[in-house]
Amino acid sequence: MWVINSILILLFLTGYLGTLRNYKEELKNIDRKEHKLYAIYHLADWLLTKTGLYRILYKNYRVTSSLKALNATNKEEEFQKPFWCNRVSQIIVVIVLFNLLSLLGALNAGNNSVLIDKRYVERPDYGESSNEVNLKVSIQETGKEKQLSESGDGSTQEVTIHVGERQYTQEQTKKLFAKAFEYIQKEVLGSNKSKELIYDNLDFCTSIPGTSIKVEWIPSDYSLIKTDGEICNEDLTNGGITTKVTAILTYYEQKAEQSMSFHIMPRQYSEQEILAQKLEQAMEEASKKTSVDKLLELPKQIEEYDLHWEATKDNSSTLLLALGAFLAILVWVWGDKELENKMKYRKQQLLMDYPELINKFTLLVNAGMTIKQAWNKIAEDYSSKYQNKRLTKHYAYEEMLTTVRELKLGVPENIAYEQYGRRAGLIPYIKFSSLISQNLKKGTRGFTELLIHEATEAFEERKEIAKRLGEEAGTKLLIPMMIMLIIVFLIIMIPAFMAFQI
Repeated sequence: MWVINSILILLFLTGYLGTLRNYKEELKNIDRKEHKLYAIYHLADWLLTKTGLYRILYKNYRVTSSLKALNATNKEEEFQKPFWCNRVSQIIVVIVLFNLLSLLGALNAGNNSVLIDKRYVERPDYGESSNEVNLKVSIQETGKEKQLSESGDGSTQEVTIHVGERQYTQEQTKKLFAKAFEYIQKEVLGSNKSKELIYDNLDFCTSIPGTSIKVEWIPSDYSLIKTDGEICNEDLTNGGITTKVTAILTYYEQKAEQSMSFHIMPRQYSEQEILAQKLEQAMEEASKKTSVDKLLELPKQIEEYDLHWEATKDNSSTLLLALGAFLAILVWVWGDKELENKMKYRKQQLLMDYPELINKFTLLVNAGMTIKQAWNKIAEDYSSKYQNKRLTKHYAYEEMLTTVRELKLGVPENIAYEQYGRRAGLIPYIKFSSLISQNLKKGTRGFTELLIHEATEAFEERKEIAKRLGEEAGTKLLIPMMIMLIIVFLIIMIPAFMAFQI
């Protein structure tokens, strides 16, 4: 897997460095704060150009019209390329990031291999307890491959190897037992002060901490002391009674044992099961043979079969790469959703700004300004405040600035104002631009009364919009309120149920 990861990273670096000088004019003058992935736009632009995707994506009318509305311009190249480069750059970042994680996972899996030189498995150190290792073994008959599966089409199997800890020698074990008995003498009393005054339960530990020594407790009188150290002293009288407890320490084969005989009939095993038993027996023999060595040597042959060991591979790197590809698809889908949300916000902002805009326009016209003068005044005031960062972006006024530029280029007034309404795309703005256009054609008689009436209606409409937004906000709060109500019920009911059970 790491080979695929390395190839993908190499392709990315080659493409990034190879296209570093290919920044086009449309991408040089964009806002770097808004386009945070600008550093790889040249690579995205090269991919979109070479694959011919630009021609397909530019035909997406919904996206094109939305971008025109959001950017208040008709120059497609100014917003189309940055938009699609941003979308593709997001996918590139996701794929490269998860590819790096996948590569690290593959390399880490290789570095953490439990198999040394394809023949050895490192044992746990003294007192670290045994562990299990998953390995893959290929069993071959000497000179040719031996089929093991019931269908006869496989020669490998996964096995779990029990790797015992590194054992002490006999001399080391004797010293360890002496220290263990000292530890037991102190700990067995538990909360009691001395062996002569036992009131509470004894502490029968089952093992010695830091070692693999097991402890077995055999009381001489089970009616007084149980095997777990519980004291049965309820029926005792006078000065009490003395009893004995035997502690037996066990360290692998060095232990006190009681023999039991069982007559077990053999089971009929398949060839594969027989081989598995022989493999297990060979592993036990190999473990005993190297019990004091640091490395456990794995057998390489059982009878007429050769054993070939290899470590099982971790598939997390493949999963990470697949997850990265899936997330890249989600990022692309989310880009469409984000554009849709921006258009909804634009529509809502246009509706909220309309009453203020028409009130300003009515006031300036009633003060004696011409339509063009009033229009320029409103647009210039907004532009000044926006450049001084006293206002955020408002699409209604951005479209007015576009109209001002059209008028300076010689577009007739009635056409420029009608195009303003069409670009806004909402009925109030279309109606407003129609009023201005009709005034230019038929004269100013009754124009101010129409503007005052329109301003009054716009204000009432804004109140309805504010009311509707408040209701929507209240509806969105229902879910967290319901969650809080459920939490309150749980806080009240759980203690009540617990008290009832007690």
